[in-house]
Amino acid sequence: MINGGRNISVSIIIPAYEEGHHIYRNLLVIDDEVGRFCDDYEIIVVDDGSSDTTAAEAKRAAAESSNIKVISCRTNGGKGQAIRLGFRCVSKEFVTFLDADLDIPPKQVECLLKAMAEDAADVVIQSKRHPDSIVNGFPLKRKLLSRAYSLIIKTLFRLPVGDTQVGVKMYHRDVLEKIMPKLLVKRYAFDVEQLVLAHKYGFSIMESPVHIDFNPSGDRMGMKDIFHIAWDTSAVFYRLNILKYYDRDEDEYHQHDELADVKVDHLT
Repeated sequence: MINGGRNISVSIIIPAYEEGHHIYRNLLVIDDEVGRFCDDYEIIVVDDGSSDTTAAEAKRAAAESSNIKVISCRTNGGKGQAIRLGFRCVSKEFVTFLDADLDIPPKQVECLLKAMAEDAADVVIQSKRHPDSIVNGFPLKRKLLSRAYSLIIKTLFRLPVGDTQVGVKMYHRDVLEKIMPKLLVKRYAFDVEQLVLAHKYGFSIMESPVHIDFNPSGDRMGMKDIFHIAWDTSAVFYRLNILKYYDRDEDEYHQHDELADVKVDHLT
């Protein structure tokens, strides 16, 4: 229960790729932590075509908790596609995303739920630049890249937030039902496209603090990733301002469902 005894529910979508070495333990940690502050929740794990034991280890965790569901894709389609597939299985009032490596503790979900309930926002995102945030071990290179990217996002999209890249965000389910059919980015600027559309359609967005203990072993950012982030971000700007893709009639987005072509082996 959150906020004076109000019963609320949350779906937690976890995209996972090559996380077999720790996903079993991490899922049980998430389940235990969330269960301490929320009575009605589900954890939806989407194995994004991993070649290791991610799917098997996630299913092993699901066998121990009825709150955990597992979707397994045959091929890797990127974080954006994994989250969109996971969203098709949600059943709760609020929806959030967590990374499988636990860089951000699952207890942070409680802060998001409280902020959502108390401030009646449509979207709550945690920001490294919030004055109450605690960020440990973040390397200088990542700090500089993050600040530069935030400045670019502010300039291109006029978003009312200072940080779009923290992995955990919470949406009212109605927001995602509106924007999910229109999302095209599968990998590098998926978070940005979500927030751009939420802002475009008039949903309220607020920031809250975050506590991050950065894990250097999980840092896979390289020059190739930076290029793809820039490319995907430019594509969002082009679709928004030049192509006017996001202004089309609602029915046009449903004419071709690209997720229908994704091979899903099983759902538990």
